[in-house]
Amino acid sequence: MYIRRGVPYVIFWTLIVVFFYITFKQFSVVRKSSPVYFRKINSSQIDRGNLLNLNPFRYVINTDCDTSFLVWVVTSYAADVSARSALRRAYSESELEELGVRRIFLLALLHDDVQNKTHVTQNAILDEARRYNDIIQGNFIEAYKNLTYKHVMGLKWATQYCKNASYIMKMDHDIVVDLYKIIDVIKAASIPHNIVMGYVLRNMSPIREPMNKWYVTRDEYIADFYPDFLSGWLYVTTLKTAKDLVDVAQIYPKYFWIDDLFLTGIIREELGVKFHDIHEIYTTNNEYLNCCLKARTKKFKCDFAVGPNGGDTELQVRFKDFAKYCRSNCFPRSKKFSVTNTCIVAWHDPNLGRGVAQVSPLQLNVV
Repeated sequence: MYIRRGVPYVIFWTLIVVFFYITFKQFSVVRKSSPVYFRKINSSQIDRGNLLNLNPFRYVINTDCDTSFLVWVVTSYAADVSARSALRRAYSESELEELGVRRIFLLALLHDDVQNKTHVTQNAILDEARRYNDIIQGNFIEAYKNLTYKHVMGLKWATQYCKNASYIMKMDHDIVVDLYKIIDVIKAASIPHNIVMGYVLRNMSPIREPMNKWYVTRDEYIADFYPDFLSGWLYVTTLKTAKDLVDVAQIYPKYFWIDDLFLTGIIREELGVKFHDIHEIYTTNNEYLNCCLKARTKKFKCDFAVGPNGGDTELQVRFKDFAKYCRSNCFPRSKKFSVTNTCIVAWHDPNLGRGVAQVSPLQLNVV
């Protein structure tokens, strides 16, 4: 009788133990602190004819590459001709050749209805590509959730066609850059293999609100926190590291649509690639860049080399002219006269990992 009465208690405590064991295992998988690194990439697993899970993949538009220094790949919305035009006028092909830089715009295909609405047809894009020889286009549709395809396509193209290059710089087309400063930083850092350099975003978590544009389901990403990653606005790495990122992305079992997080967070962590954080030369507010321009007569250098254009594509042209002038005519600002101390602008939520920044300035004081 004693054993019979004890059986329910034994079953009860056994179930309790099993429950806590399963719960602990699930929690440890979701919140693991040590990633499983790929110690060696098995090249036999990689189907180089594919682009992630896109099969078959092909370049609708392709071009050549001949540089020994830097490949500059720019993600660009096919219908946004003005952003590409501004970058071309800011940094001409002849100047880029002198700097040892090959610039390429990364495009996808426009839906017919978008072509009709914007009057940017596929034939117009083909003409643009023939004229400037700086476009590659993949056989997938322009869409925000296809940005990972575009990002991987750019790295893949650079590693395939620019084998003599040392570095690759990935940038979004609505970002303003002082290319001279970036080149100086690259040369000073002498970036080794297994390093990605840019603005490091830490301790960010998925947005779980279904009505939010950046909503991420648990099926898409189960954990409560993202691995640290770089802002996709602009980052730099070696060609070898870019190839490793592409190779691991190609065999990674799940597509994730936030491209900078996927490549410089999830895939980077799998490889054990480290960061070189240069966030101090980034601004999240385009008005700080405008403040630098307005202080040109005082011959102050700008504290920042990377920032959003705030919807003003011509800001890239003006900022480049300023940066070129200041290479030999300006001097560094003291802390007292730093841009952040002398330029008053409206505060806004930095969104380096979530999209294009837009601000509404209140007042500007320039010294």
